[in-house]
Amino acid sequence: MASSAATELVLFIASLLVAGMVAGGLYVVTQDLSSGISVRGKDLAYNLRVNFEIINDPENIPVNGGAYVFYVRNTGKVPFMFDNTSVVVFIDGNLMPSSNLTFTNIDNSGSNQLYPYDVGEIQVNTTLSSGYHKITVVISTGKQRSMIFRIG
Repeated sequence: MASSAATELVLFIASLLVAGMVAGGLYVVTQDLSSGISVRGKDLAYNLRVNFEIINDPENIPVNGGAYVFYVRNTGKVPFMFDNTSVVVFIDGNLMPSSNLTFTNIDNSGSNQLYPYDVGEIQVNTTLSSGYHKITVVISTGKQRSMIFRIG
């Protein structure tokens, strides 16, 4: 009788330990999943507030000292970096080297960020043939905008 009670007690304690370990493991996994969802949600919320547009007249691209001038307006709710380390420019699918790009915040000169409603200027020093071309501007969040324009 005593040996069966001791065996049952040992099995009961062992089952409690196993249940505790399983519960602890589930807690850790649930916390990890919860924090991942929270981080992803914050990133998604930020990305939804970041937006911009290329606002040039596609039939009349200005030229300044041999460089084509494109205007970008921050139409989002938060600022984003606007310099050659955080913005990438493609023309006709070709990556423009950062040495051929000049970024200027027209509304806040000297700032390397575009605040909401600010207009920035991108000067692209390259040679383009007459006809239609496509510019794509990609900011650091991965958001991109494209425009087809004509060089006369």
